[in-house]
Amino acid sequence: MSRILVIEDEANIARAVKDRLARDGHAVDTVLSGPAAFEYLRGDRPDLIILDVLMPDMDGFEVVKRLKADETTRNVPVMLLTVLTEDERLKQQGLDAVLTKPYSGADLSRTVREILERTAGGNHGTEKDPRG
Repeated sequence: MSRILVIEDEANIARAVKDRLARDGHAVDTVLSGPAAFEYLRGDRPDLIILDVLMPDMDGFEVVKRLKADETTRNVPVMLLTVLTEDERLKQQGLDAVLTKPYSGADLSRTVREILERTAGGNHGTEKDPRG
């Protein structure tokens, strides 16, 4: 079971993402802001972080910048949920995936599965040893 942190300021969206991923067998925690995410990350390290871009206290771009600058979180895969499709910053963030709103539950599940498979299901971006 993979551990996923969802950072989303809209509680109804956070709940919908959590419910969908929990049905897929993941352990999911949610926080409603960037600052709350960094408080959470002091004690826990998820296998994947999913976050919204447009948040009030600290936007998703700033959260990603700080995650990638910290050696304890830089290898945790990050997926953005956004309505911004043409923002040049999306290409410069070192993201594992971008899912454009609105998206389906199936799209969310598939993208999460692909990221976790690609990152060895929770080895935080390190490759699997092919010898087993």
